[in-house]
Amino acid sequence: MLERVTKELTGLAKRLGIELEEMQEKYAEIATSNGLDTDDERQQLTALVLTRNFARGRLAGARNTGGYGSTGVGYFVAVEAVRDVMEWKRRNVLSRFRADSQQALKDGLLAEVVVNDDGAYEATRYYNDEWETKVVGQVPASAMEVGENNWIVPLDPVKAWQSGDANKNYGKPLPQEEWRVRAHFIGNKVGEETQMWTVQLKGDDAKNFNVQTFRPVSLYGMFNEDRNAIYGIKGKTRASIQYIDLLDEDDERYFDVATVDFEEGIAEHCAEYLADLIELDTYHESIMQTQGPRLIVTDGIVTSMNLTPNEKTGNRVMWVEPVDANYGFSDEDIPESTPIWVPSHIDINFGVGSDVIVVGRTNQTQKKDDDGMPIDGEYNPVTINLYGVYARTATGAPEEMAQLVEAEDLDFF
Repeated sequence: MLERVTKELTGLAKRLGIELEEMQEKYAEIATSNGLDTDDERQQLTALVLTRNFARGRLAGARNTGGYGSTGVGYFVAVEAVRDVMEWKRRNVLSRFRADSQQALKDGLLAEVVVNDDGAYEATRYYNDEWETKVVGQVPASAMEVGENNWIVPLDPVKAWQSGDANKNYGKPLPQEEWRVRAHFIGNKVGEETQMWTVQLKGDDAKNFNVQTFRPVSLYGMFNEDRNAIYGIKGKTRASIQYIDLLDEDDERYFDVATVDFEEGIAEHCAEYLADLIELDTYHESIMQTQGPRLIVTDGIVTSMNLTPNEKTGNRVMWVEPVDANYGFSDEDIPESTPIWVPSHIDINFGVGSDVIVVGRTNQTQKKDDDGMPIDGEYNPVTINLYGVYARTATGAPEEMAQLVEAEDLDFF
């Protein structure tokens, strides 16, 4: 890519308040949609002109609306668990270091920090195919201690993006934490068609994200129709979320929430994820290798609950079985209810006997022997990690009716 193009995309990204990588992706998207070959220098410049037009439109919208996003209304059907993506990277780097420290260093995954004879911190890394050692003022916050006066620091090992542009963070320490959350939203930009969107937030906005599922809201974000995505705007999207039933009736976003048919919305926009509990094992096998959210939408009757949080995971559990399950007269004919693992961010305001729609993700663990080692080829029943729940008919009181079911074996979770 021409240096001129890279510099201007960097400037446009700053003007729009987005990451350079996102700006580069937009440039590539504009080029592709207009049949331009970005290997040709003149066509690179043509794509740049069209990208300028895109940026002008965004900036004009920002001047007119006080921002560069759009307002939408709808409801969340699923909110996945907030996760620190750096936690997995740190574990992976530590594992690679313990397996082969020199190779991990040479792969650019980490720097090693030691205290030298002068009492200073000395960092070593493999950077641009050369070894570098220098004195640093302190041990980075992301460092992991691996011995006395010895640390490793996870680094960004990516030299360049797929576009060919250099990664400015190559060889630099990764942050200590990086929070992200993904949620699934049925709604629309005001005045446009309703559809299913994936909402993505990062940083503190992700860490502090807390919204009820199946309760209509308005929100403000960057809507990308091509990817069916709503990108969170730092400091704005999370703060913009308002429950519709709490708005004044003269607010332009207000509507009668009683008119919302959640079941109809799910049937229309989540059809690819619908599955019957009776077919849970088959459905789980069918989606294990697919790309994307891998959601499941199912329903049933709550047969029992244990709302005491698990000491290790913080999860609670409820058991659900199909309303049309067929039972015989022997013990073998009675199927077990499906465990639904309920994370701490989801409120349960119904009790045993409720008819519920469950949105989540299937999960299956491997059986273990008496020593805690996995048994090849043997697996526990498929369960569901809950992302959202809607009670068609709510009965009972959740706290009063919560109960342990001794017949269920939870040790495997």
